Amino acid sequence: MDRNIPLPGSFYRYTDGNIFQVICIAKNYKDEEMEVVYQKMFPPFDIWTEPLDSFMGKADINEDMQKYKPIQAETGNMPDGVVQESASIDNDVFKEALLNGTIDRKIAGRMPDSEIAEKGFMELLDARSYHEKYIIFTSLRKYLDKRLLSNIAVALDIVLEDGDEEEQYDSILHCLQTFEHYETQRLR
Repeated sequence: MDRNIPLPGSFYRYTDGNIFQVICIAKNYKDEEMEVVYQKMFPPFDIWTEPLDSFMGKADINEDMQKYKPIQAETGNMPDGVVQESASIDNDVFKEALLNGTIDRKIAGRMPDSEIAEKGFMELLDARSYHEKYIIFTSLRKYLDKRLLSNIAVALDIVLEDGDEEEQYDSILHCLQTFEHYETQRLR
């Protein structure tokens, strides 16, 4: 194992492209081996365990490739010019564009839409209030697909009904409005 042990709450992408969130590192009762407990971030959102050595190891299909890669460390398979350009966008500038609703003017075209969506998703998870989450979510509207909507719903503990992307977006939006309302109305 030449990488850092995954932290609870961190997100990883499997070689097939699916996203997982690490819940915790646990010790197996029988052999006291360390295991990673993680949840799939796509339906049916199963929770799994895997030995830490296996989780941190190389993929069976390609020994040069890590089985799970931290999402924050990804740059994507973009042409060199795009990677360099998107890497130059500061996280603070990106977050400010999300919170000001200027993502289309300041960021679009400088990084791929899929990277805007993934980076925006991570910012939404890190937002300190439901008000911030609401603003970020509305800023990301045109970049969200069904998979990311499902991931956001899971992260916010919202159950999405079957429907098209627009209906699911509206459902999450209404939940965020409710969360925001009660966040500012509760007694302190």
